[in-house]
Amino acid sequence: MNPKLRAAGIMLRQGHSVHDRPGEREVLVQCDEDESFYRFAGGTVEYGETASEAIIREFMEEYDLEVIVGPLLVVNEHFFQYYGKEHHQVTLIHRCELRGTNDIPEPLWHKEHSSVKLVWRSMSQLKKRPVYPEGIFAVLEHETPPIAHLVTGRGYKS
Repeated sequence: MNPKLRAAGIMLRQGHSVHDRPGEREVLVQCDEDESFYRFAGGTVEYGETASEAIIREFMEEYDLEVIVGPLLVVNEHFFQYYGKEHHQVTLIHRCELRGTNDIPEPLWHKEHSSVKLVWRSMSQLKKRPVYPEGIFAVLEHETPPIAHLVTGRGYKS
């Protein structure tokens, strides 16, 4: 079993202000129609492609969005079973920003999967549903988070 390499982008913005107070920080997340969970947009890194290049390609292919890829924030190693087989997936999650604007039509629907959408959600909204990968919420709460290594799906073994 070889690990599968993925890449995803985290985008943050300051929310709209209410009564002259700064708004709550918002995160651009991908979810299903019912918003039963949240995750970050991205996909599989293709052979010969860097994680940054994969993020740029995936946002363009899936949502017609141009992104600028920033620093690496999280390395997530995820272990799981799928159809009775063991899998090991490594996701490199980078800080990103939309090129030119933070405004997108909401919801912005995935071009290939009609039940998947991209939306801005506040930190308090994210607390109400699972956010993947597990443990990412603690990283999002830091203004300038350190690089985090999250191992999910099993106990950590050194």
